[in-house]
Amino acid sequence: MNTFSFRCYFAALLLTALAVGGCGGNGSGPDSPAGQSPTFVQADQQHTCPMHPQFVSQDPDVPCPICGMDLVPVSNGSKLPRGAAPEVQVAPEMIQTMGVRTARVETAFFERTVRAYGNVESNERLETVAVSRLEGWIEDLAVRAEGDEVKRGALLYRVYSPELIAAQKDFLAALEAGRRSRMDSGRQRLISDGMQATAIDQLVENREVIERLPVYAEASGTIAALSVREGDYVKPGTQILRLQSYERVWIIASIPEADLSMVEAGQTVSLQFPSAPGAPKEGTVDYVYPTIDPRTRTADVRIEVDNASGALRPGAYADIQFSLGSGEARLSVPTEALLRDSRGEHVIVALGDGRFTGRTVETGVAGGGRTEILAGLNAGERVVVSGQFMLDSEANLREGLAKLDPQSPDGATDHSMHRH
Repeated sequence: MNTFSFRCYFAALLLTALAVGGCGGNGSGPDSPAGQSPTFVQADQQHTCPMHPQFVSQDPDVPCPICGMDLVPVSNGSKLPRGAAPEVQVAPEMIQTMGVRTARVETAFFERTVRAYGNVESNERLETVAVSRLEGWIEDLAVRAEGDEVKRGALLYRVYSPELIAAQKDFLAALEAGRRSRMDSGRQRLISDGMQATAIDQLVENREVIERLPVYAEASGTIAALSVREGDYVKPGTQILRLQSYERVWIIASIPEADLSMVEAGQTVSLQFPSAPGAPKEGTVDYVYPTIDPRTRTADVRIEVDNASGALRPGAYADIQFSLGSGEARLSVPTEALLRDSRGEHVIVALGDGRFTGRTVETGVAGGGRTEILAGLNAGERVVVSGQFMLDSEANLREGLAKLDPQSPDGATDHSMHRH
């Protein structure tokens, strides 16, 4: 039975008791013994049903008209001060029957696990683009299609450019003349035209013009895009090819906005790939994007993963688990101790000697079966973690009776303390 059902049940019984009591203190109903009315009376010696505390009688020999159980004594309690929460007192044997368990409010380190999903993407830091810096013609194209593997230092293509030939001749003339300023400016011009250091060293050593300038791969990788073919004419700014390395890849994952504050660069996450069982099982948070999607209330997190084996391919699906540590010890209670309703979050506090009361709390982060308490409880107090629904319903009943009692303007009656 859930909390709502408990409250409806007790509310119905409360209304029945009040209705019968309103017919007269000496009347007798169809379900009650002659001379006894199930009303709430003030007496030195009162008795109540352990299962139906709304029935109170001065005669201990009268069984409960609802369930037939024998009545137990009730000790009169003192009135509650204004604003105090109603208390419920339960006999030791009833505590065991109801399965009431308590736990201490204490500071603890705890973690929570957030599961997310993402897709493998290319690592943009490992992308190399070859762009023409002068006019010329592509010759001896060594790569022919996308997907061709290239090693660092391997020949990609050669380019024939009359403009570059003229620049080489000027540089060689400066070398012959031994003029340092012309040599430096000539070398800088060759670099600006796209001549690599290897080719410049070859030019200085041989002192011969290189008519068809070789272009070598500056990194290893895979041809991700090829924009030219053998013999194509290129201009400054023409993209020739794009080289992508997949030795390390990225995973873009979306996590809830509420968990964003606990994610930071450098964290290790657990990974699973349905399409690549042999892929690495861990990755590292590389970057937390600064924006939040207003539609999904999630933020993107970039995770870097080693892919030396090449098992991961861009577009592959990834199952991700973030272990978010609390970072510091926090005052907390077991999550199962929390009750939630229209009033907010509250707990049942064990006061000792079988006494219990409800208390509103303010909660923070949750994880590992515990929830942080920001306000409402102190370290060392005990809260009910099992059987609290019955106690919460009884506390609500006591509060309702206090508000209905016309003899107590403070909203407190002698029924505020009730023994089961």
